Amino acid sequence: MNRKRIAILKPLEERLGYTFQQIDFLSTALTHRSYVNENPQLDLSDNERLEFLGDAVLGLCVSDLLIRKYPDFDEGTLSKFRALMVNEKPLAQLATQMRLGEYLLLGHGEETSGGRQKESLLANALEAVIAAVYLDAGFAKTRTFVRKLMTPLLNDAVLTAQSFDYKTALQEYCQKKFKSAPTYTLLDVSGPDHARDFTMEVSLNGAFQQTGTGRSKKEAQKQAAQKAMEILLHEENNGS
Repeated sequence: MNRKRIAILKPLEERLGYTFQQIDFLSTALTHRSYVNENPQLDLSDNERLEFLGDAVLGLCVSDLLIRKYPDFDEGTLSKFRALMVNEKPLAQLATQMRLGEYLLLGHGEETSGGRQKESLLANALEAVIAAVYLDAGFAKTRTFVRKLMTPLLNDAVLTAQSFDYKTALQEYCQKKFKSAPTYTLLDVSGPDHARDFTMEVSLNGAFQQTGTGRSKKEAQKQAAQKAMEILLHEENNGS
């Protein structure tokens, strides 16, 4: 690799918080197939093999993070959390925060079509960077790197995901923690027939309660379960 490319990548190393022993790994992680195809004389490798490896390394590191952070959550809940954290959108957001797109080597077509801002391309590049760290330093340092990278996503990706099934997660948590299911009680129904508001209470282990409201019992139950789950996650995070 030429000195100019090394100098360009140095600020990114600082942003990543990791200094490569072999910076070629990082450069390859940021080399898109389109650039390789347009520059065969350079004899470069694209980042697709690293992306493949990085996907597996990231999944293992996030699984390790979750199982240590949430010791009372079962496999089903942990799998949902992991899926939310390692999908394209949050990875692309992290890559954008690092300004990863600025360092990509892209072919002319990708460059002119806005490739530096494409979520799929950015997410793939971040996975490739994780693989580059793994190849450069081994699993222990990569796990530390990924933990620092992904921990901020725990609240953002898990607690605010609209698609997350809080009722199921709460059910699984209670079965594991208390050996009993949460119970839902209808507390109140108000409003005219065409616009009813329901208030439901969820009780955990006969002691911990949260309430939720909605235009249906199901919606009110979901809100109550979300409130309960957010409090439980906060307590888990703070070791309560």
